[in-house]
Amino acid sequence: MQREHLGARPALSDEDGFTLLELLMVILIIGILVAVLTPIFLGASTRAKDRAMQSSLTNATTGAKSFYLGQSSYGSATPVTLTAEVGGLTFVDANNDPTGQNTVSIFVPPVPGASQLIMSGQSKSGNCFYVLDDEGAGSTVFSKLAGAGGCKASGAPLPGDPSWKPSW
Repeated sequence: MQREHLGARPALSDEDGFTLLELLMVILIIGILVAVLTPIFLGASTRAKDRAMQSSLTNATTGAKSFYLGQSSYGSATPVTLTAEVGGLTFVDANNDPTGQNTVSIFVPPVPGASQLIMSGQSKSGNCFYVLDDEGAGSTVFSKLAGAGGCKASGAPLPGDPSWKPSW
């Protein structure tokens, strides 16, 4: 084996291992990978928490539509009647914050025919999700807002607000 510089001794055949420089390079590469991938994993966690709440609200919307088909109005929709209609979810009054992943706050706006229902939920990431089902117009729209101050259904954006979208 050829020496790298004049003062270096030749490597013996029984010497194995890594130099300090090689070990430092491996540690540096691992550190860079951790720094790059950590935000990606944290973002995935937030998205998963949001998707769980969206799923609960989708189930609540399906149950509410079923209730509307039976009653032809949301006028008699209460937390008790909707909880009975939709298994696995707990509905609370419009002035109460939904406190869990499977808790939904409901509000029936005072419109003629009681054809509108607003539902809200708060994900574990803190975001508020709202659903406005308007059976009179045949539309369902969605809104996502930051969760500062709770996510009561009575605090949802007003119908016609630009935050309502066809999907989250």
